[in-house]
Order: sequence, then structure tokens, then C-alpha cells
Amino acid sequence: MSTHNNLSYTDAIKESMLRSMELDDNIFIVGLGVSYPNGADGTTKGLKERFADRVFDTPVSEAAVTGAAVGAAIRGKHPVVHHGRVEFALLAMDSILTQAAKWNYMFGGDNPVPIVFRIAVGRQWGNGPQHTQALYSLFGAVPGLKVVVPSTPRQAKGLLNSALKDKNPVVYLEPRWLYGTRQNVSADHYFDELAKARIVKSGTDVTIVSYGDGVMDVLKADQFLRENNINAEVIDLVSLQPMDHETIARSVKKTGRLVTFDTTHGCFCVGSEIIAKVCQSDFCALKAAPVSIACPNVPCPTSTALTDHFYPTKNDIIRSVYVLFGRPAIDLGRLSFEELHLSPKFEFSDAV
Repeated sequence: MSTHNNLSYTDAIKESMLRSMELDDNIFIVGLGVSYPNGADGTTKGLKERFADRVFDTPVSEAAVTGAAVGAAIRGKHPVVHHGRVEFALLAMDSILTQAAKWNYMFGGDNPVPIVFRIAVGRQWGNGPQHTQALYSLFGAVPGLKVVVPSTPRQAKGLLNSALKDKNPVVYLEPRWLYGTRQNVSADHYFDELAKARIVKSGTDVTIVSYGDGVMDVLKADQFLRENNINAEVIDLVSLQPMDHETIARSVKKTGRLVTFDTTHGCFCVGSEIIAKVCQSDFCALKAAPVSIACPNVPCPTSTALTDHFYPTKNDIIRSVYVLFGRPAIDLGRLSFEELHLSPKFEFSDAV
């Protein structure tokens, strides 16, 4: 299997778009700025020159543009709608949640809506309360949508390849915090399963579940925990809708302990849904109360002095796991300004 060394998350998305459009003439892209030289944070860079009649820059009219794209999908095209921030996508919620998600169901199951909504979500330095939301639970709560959150460059390519072959509407949520991360990525046109969680690291002591940019922090914490004789089973949820509860349940049955890690607000978060389902299972045999780690239930501040304490980190995971095992508190020191506020240049290993 051939690879690219250190392909970025952004370039992995662009590579998927390029190859998928070469293979399928029905795929086209619409969105604000997608035809720019560094369009869509670089994920559509060069595509306008390659596919002049299939990459359309749009006015600031999210509802109209998304509605037109849903109509095109109903008629057999495979649009990709790019929203550079989740807050912009909110203006198109009727088309996404009410029309695209329900159409096939309302018309007997033989009227697919093959469309991909690429939506950038989450943290970015200085963006404040109106441009850092993720709203994972909003999309995950809607039957009829498939909702995925890639956590690595390799997965960003594989999941988007699969989304662009799927006949259902797929909400593809891109944590902007990961755009600068890198990984060896196969040059092949491969496909990752859209609805299946993956066990990133096997373990027997505690199950830690996360998704998207949270997986990176869990992996950092896991390295410390293993060095201190705690072997965690790390699960990347991958899909929010449908959610792979079976993989999580099997892991918790083995470890007896559960930690969930969200990089968004703790109220109505994905971790809460996971914990609820685990506690409802017939074979729930937890050795300790489950732990949910998430952001506080306030809007994200703009000031770095306040965001120092807003997003949970690897240190919060380590401390929580230590409490689960009754270990004494540990001084982990203070994370640097770069770690807390600047988009990471983290390189994922080939094993992840």
C-alpha cells in the first residue's frame, strides 16, 4: 500500500474530493469561497481549475444554496455543500434536518438523497462564543442523517470517500482544531465504514471513548497512563448517527470502567448518551460510576485568559482516571500557551 508521508488533515480531505470527482461526474461542490485559491481552509484548493463547471462559489445565502443542493440530490446528483462554520449551517437547518433527512422515509424508501454536508466545527483561537460551537448532539439526534467526525487525516480521507459513495445524506463534521495534524495516508482510494466505532488501543483497565479532536487528547493521556500501569481501551466513536453502542458495551463489559471525553459542552453531550446506554444495558457491571469530561455549560470565551480553563485536556483525563482507581492526586503541571490555544501540529502514528 503506497503512502504519502505527513499528509495533513486538510490535504487528506482535498485528495478525497479530487479523486472522488474524477470517478463520479455527478459530484459537485457548492459553498462560500470554495473556488478561492485556498478555498475552504485549503480543502478545495485547485479544484476549481480542475473541475471548472463543478465547483461553485456562492453568495452568503446558506438556506437557498443548501436547499438547491438538496433538490439536485433528489434528482440524482451528488452535491457537496461546504459550510465554513457550523453557525452558518444553522441558517440551512430546514433543508438538512427536515428535507434531506426525511425525504427517503416519506417517499417509501426508494428515493435516496445522496448529499454530503461538510461542516467545520469547534475550537479555534480567538473565535469566541459565536464561531466555536460544535453542536454534535444537534446532528446526532436526527434520524435519517448519517453523522461522522473524522479524528485523523487517514480517517478524514476514508470517511469522505465513503460519504461520497453513500446514497444517504451524510453530515461530515470537521474539527478545525485538527486541520494542521498529519499522518501517513494511503494513496489508494479506500473506504472507511461510516457507522462503526474503532478500537484505537486495546486495554483491560478502563474504557475511554471520544471522537473527532478529542481522540488526540485521549491518545496523549493514554501514553502517560500506560507508563503508570493503567491500560486503557481507547475507542474512537467515529459515527454519532448511528452510534455503535455494541462496540462500547463489549469494551465496558471487559474493563468495568467508563470515561467519556467531549470537547464541547457537557449538557446534552455525546458522552451523556453513551453513559446512558451503557447503564441501561442488561449486563452493565460497572466497578465505579462512569465519568463524563466536557466543557463547562457556558459559551466559549474569546479571551485566552479564560479559554485557558475552558477546553478539557489530557491532564483532565489523567486526573479522572486516577480518581477512578483511587490513586492519589498527581501534579501534572501547567500546559503551555501553544498547547492550550494554537492549532496542534500533532503527527498521528501509523498504528492509529
